[in-house]
Amino acid sequence: MSEKSKYAPIIIFAYNRADCLNHLLKSLEQNSGTEKMDLFIFIDITFPEDEKNKAYNQEVMQYAYNFQTESKKFKQIQIVPAKEHQGLANSIIRGVTEIINRYGKAIVLEDDLVVSYDFLNYMQRGLNFYESNEKIWAVAAHTLDMRALKYYNKDVFINFRPESLGWGTWKDRWNRTDWKVGTYTRFKKDYVGQFLFNLGGNDLCKMLEMQMKDERFDSWVIRWGYQQFLERKYTVYPKESRVIHCGNDERSTHGAYFSTQKLRKNYKKCIFENVKVSFTLLLAFRKANSESVGQKVKRTFKPQISKGKKLLKKIRKELGL
Repeated sequence: MSEKSKYAPIIIFAYNRADCLNHLLKSLEQNSGTEKMDLFIFIDITFPEDEKNKAYNQEVMQYAYNFQTESKKFKQIQIVPAKEHQGLANSIIRGVTEIINRYGKAIVLEDDLVVSYDFLNYMQRGLNFYESNEKIWAVAAHTLDMRALKYYNKDVFINFRPESLGWGTWKDRWNRTDWKVGTYTRFKKDYVGQFLFNLGGNDLCKMLEMQMKDERFDSWVIRWGYQQFLERKYTVYPKESRVIHCGNDERSTHGAYFSTQKLRKNYKKCIFENVKVSFTLLLAFRKANSESVGQKVKRTFKPQISKGKKLLKKIRKELGL
């Protein structure tokens, strides 16, 4: 495959959620132009002793191979099962590296996402538009719901923070990342640098510290984001999110997350342009990614709390209380 392929390939990383993978693939099939794009599905496998996830994993394998046989929507579909358990970070680092070095660019998704009907149009055009702009590190498709966006009159904005929920980048940016974070010892003493890094959210320095203390933290995105920070680059975000997260159950390996924007029935065509940093959005974005522990707990368990209240109300009614 030519490095300068016109269309970026789609890379999906799956593990133990066949139902989530089904939702994602069905949403991708609603996009136009898929017949021009190659699709790669990387599937990690469980540890041999993990009987519970092994059953889930086998469901994913079976579903993926069935989809490969039955779907006629994509130019080609390749299933890439791991030979041994990789973990999320290693799966993504190795998988993206393999494909992006063949195509020059890539669109990356995890199995617990659902995308809009114009997601691929947005991503392909965004990658083409910003490829020659060295200030841009990546193109994101997911955006938090922020009040400041209501008063923002452009379709895209840029920020220091990386995005892992539906994104794309290019070979030259990806391959510059030092996954071992060789500058971390110096960074720990650089308080100005830490302040600047945390402009994307007060959790960034902490996440990097956790990753460096224990590789089992298993985060590729904090290292990817740290490289972006070192090079003083930006991620492009859409005003209207093209991705939602839907993988919150006991099979989730990295905690719960609830998308604050919903997918829309109608999107206007995104106008890409070389925008400057909006100070207002910078503050709003940092605030949205800098919740207190109490706020995070409330947001994470809000749906469960709501269901619990309804159930309690029903029980009281049945008991005549």
